[in-house]
Amino acid sequence: MLEARAHVCEARLFPDEIVCCGIESVFVPYTDPGLKLAQAIRGAVVAHIKRLSRAPRVILLENHGFIALGATPESVLAATLMGTKAAEIFVGATAAGGAPRFLTPAQVVRIAGRPDEHYRQQALGL
Repeated sequence: MLEARAHVCEARLFPDEIVCCGIESVFVPYTDPGLKLAQAIRGAVVAHIKRLSRAPRVILLENHGFIALGATPESVLAATLMGTKAAEIFVGATAAGGAPRFLTPAQVVRIAGRPDEHYRQQALGL
C-alpha cells in the first residue's frame, strides 16, 4: 500500500497539476507529530532536492495532511487548488470502480519542458 501512495506523488493526472504542483510531490510516510515528523519532512525534502535539483511544491504527509510551498501566496494557493483537484479526480475514478490513468513519466517531462507551460507558470507567478 505504501508503494501505491508513493506512486501518487510521482505521477500526475493532468497538465495543470504539473504546472502548479511540479513534476512530482514529496511523500512522507506516517511519523508521530513533533520533532520526528519535522525530521522526516526535512529528510524527504532534502532527498527530493538532491534528486531533482529543485524544491518541491507539494508535500503529502500520510495521516497528517498536505503542505503547499511557493514563493508567493498565489503560488501556494495554485498548488493547493491543483492538489485538491487531483485528489478529487483520483477519488472519483476510484469510486467509479476504475483506476485513474496517470500521465506517463515521458509525458510529464515533455509537458514540464514546454515553453508555453513555462510561460503559464510565469503568468501565474509560479
